[in-house]
Amino acid sequence: MKSAMAASKNLRTQAAVADAVGVSQTTISRMLRGEGDPQYETKRHVADLLGINLPLLEKQERDTKSLPDQIALSSGKQRGLVPLISWVQAGGFKESIDTFQPGDAELWVACQRRCGANTFALQVDGESMEPFYQHRDIIFVDPDVEWTNGADVVVRLEESNEVTFKRIVVENGQPFLMPLNPETKPQRIPLSADARIAGVVIKSGRIK
Repeated sequence: MKSAMAASKNLRTQAAVADAVGVSQTTISRMLRGEGDPQYETKRHVADLLGINLPLLEKQERDTKSLPDQIALSSGKQRGLVPLISWVQAGGFKESIDTFQPGDAELWVACQRRCGANTFALQVDGESMEPFYQHRDIIFVDPDVEWTNGADVVVRLEESNEVTFKRIVVENGQPFLMPLNPETKPQRIPLSADARIAGVVIKSGRIK
């Protein structure tokens, strides 16, 4: 984001970007520092304005803030751990290995932030959510969090018992699922009638 601003003729300052986007300079400053959680529409507007791919902008924000948390696996349930219950296919719908029953987990991982009692963990399989989520990253999914436009979600198709991991966006009142990797096709998947949001991704990390 900093390099894109520096290369711009009219958007070299935080104030100029803030005015163009219609937000406060503080919001742009916090984005540059990797702090806060700007609304999806704000981030998309900034990315479009600076000619940056949105997932790349988000990756830069995350890298600025901190390196991904290192995740330790445990073979037994302990306080403060959540169940790692299956693989999820990031590249498209995939048959679900289990029925999202946390008590059946064989491995447990630490979620280093406050999460709901029903939070579970999945391991990303595929490249469709790169660069923000890498293959084999651990994602923490809270089924009790309400999804909002721009949230990263795990979606389950009830009839076929398949799951996928995508970003949900709303355009003209219609929700779509989209990969973050611009090379992955299709880029827009309409949310079907039998789809259920299994949970919102609240955190991610990598195995030690």
